[in-house]
Amino acid sequence: MSRRTKEPPRGWQFWRRAFWTRPALLVLYGLLAGVLGLLALVDVPDGIRDAVAMRRAVECPAGTMRIEPDVDPPKGCLERIPVTLSGPWHSRGPGSGWHLMVVQDAEYVLFAETDVPTSGSRRLRDEAEAEALLWEGTPVAIELPAGDRVETEAWGHRGWLQTLFLGMFAASGLPMLFEAARLKRGTADGWWSVRGEKVGLMALSPLMGIACLLAIPSMLGLVPLMLGLRLQWVAVVALLGLGLVVFAVIRGGAVRARPGVEG
Repeated sequence: MSRRTKEPPRGWQFWRRAFWTRPALLVLYGLLAGVLGLLALVDVPDGIRDAVAMRRAVECPAGTMRIEPDVDPPKGCLERIPVTLSGPWHSRGPGSGWHLMVVQDAEYVLFAETDVPTSGSRRLRDEAEAEALLWEGTPVAIELPAGDRVETEAWGHRGWLQTLFLGMFAASGLPMLFEAARLKRGTADGWWSVRGEKVGLMALSPLMGIACLLAIPSMLGLVPLMLGLRLQWVAVVALLGLGLVVFAVIRGGAVRARPGVEG
């Protein structure tokens, strides 16, 4: 009995033609990553201003406390809301999500959601009574009855640092995917061709050097940040990663500059 051979892909079956690896589409992916990273980085200055204002802010007057979550929050002060904790609802890598519930018409309703780093999430318990501190509607800390304060990922400088690292990581896709498109185009029949060699681990070219300068410090900085470690450790780990990448880029450039060595 002869073995049945697979029919060649038809024109409309783009998923069977390695459609996503076309050099033109790799360029498009890179542009999308760059735009997403840029949009995140644009928010960083506002995040820094909010962090400074948040850390200097006093609590809102008691008369401004909201009862219903749909009411506009007060501005420029820390709002204190008695809540009941519910969670953790999901584990988003390091850290967990928690729901802050309030009593309304003899029923518990969701007042706000927040993400808490791993170290802080371990100190919270489901159905525990607590008080939430909110900055312009965003939960930034949870105070337990014993006076223990658990900071969320939005507290202080953590918020804009996370935005910075995520923006840098997304922006690193722009030079990396451009380099992949260039290498793919060099062995393909055109910008819309699926032929050519597969793009795997790429050499440390100038474009890849830029990608590493953005991606590696941001990835390393996110780990201690999302674990809830002190910001000093976040800075040390991120700067260490940056230093290692700078050393690798400089050394790679020196190797390429030697006679008879191809980049």
